[in-house]
Amino acid sequence: MKAFRATKSSTTTPSLTLQTVPIPKPNAQQVLIRIKTSAVQPSDILNAKGEFPQTTFPRTLGRDFACVIIDGPPHLLKKEVFGTSGASFSFTEDGAHAEYAIVPANGFCLKPPSLDWVQAALVGVPCSTALQIMERSGLKAGESILVLGGNGSVGSWVSWLAKARSRQVITVGRHGADIDSTKDPKLEGVAALTNGKGVDVVVDTVGDVALIRAATEQMIHSGRLVSIMAPRTGSTDVTFDLFSFYRRELSFLSCNTADYTQAYMTRLLNEKLLPLLKGNTENMPKVKATEISLGQVAEAYDGSIRKAVIVCDA
Repeated sequence: MKAFRATKSSTTTPSLTLQTVPIPKPNAQQVLIRIKTSAVQPSDILNAKGEFPQTTFPRTLGRDFACVIIDGPPHLLKKEVFGTSGASFSFTEDGAHAEYAIVPANGFCLKPPSLDWVQAALVGVPCSTALQIMERSGLKAGESILVLGGNGSVGSWVSWLAKARSRQVITVGRHGADIDSTKDPKLEGVAALTNGKGVDVVVDTVGDVALIRAATEQMIHSGRLVSIMAPRTGSTDVTFDLFSFYRRELSFLSCNTADYTQAYMTRLLNEKLLPLLKGNTENMPKVKATEISLGQVAEAYDGSIRKAVIVCDA
């Protein structure tokens, strides 16, 4: 089979090549999947650069997948499924940027018929991250939430999920958001949108330290901030008024989906996402993706192709 592989010696950055390797064989606790589609996520690109210390090499990359089960327990054969990684798949075990892969028998969700193959490949990391954010934030019915990067891949999922329970969702971004961060970097517009009350929860999906600092000033007493990002360049330090922070009993939380098992991330999708969809995927966040073949994957990893989804039947 064809697989996009990263190889690395102890002192070099990984090298990336499309290779021909044997089709893997599942054990009794696994299934063999034939990949239909697999997204190239930002974390895949970071993994290819050697920025996840837990990754072992050589490694087939790719966290997210949509596929058909072709080997495993009889009741699962030919099932159309989708899923995402946890701490092992694509890090210490081979991932989904290949024609075939092995996943745990509890490491996937049944694909709703209305969810097409391309969009199914794009759900995994962004949605599971958003679901984990919702759990970490403890967002309650009637609370308000401010989403930094609210129109991005994770931010759009957070906004969509929050609307099921929040009284007010405010997005921050550059284009089409409720608050344009280029025009209002201090987020003073939050006061007007909340009648001066501020927000209960802030979610940071962009890692902009200035925006994080500004957002803490817009949080109510006992507010919570959940971050999934750090700056890509420069200092990663965030400073804020500690006196105000403790007086207002604020909480600063983080979320790292690469620390959890694939089974746990699957449970989140099965228990938290699929009941909301109820078989109807029309209103869920969609991404305008570029469909590519395995032979074009290197271009997605070097940034020549953005928002790429590998279509193995292409």
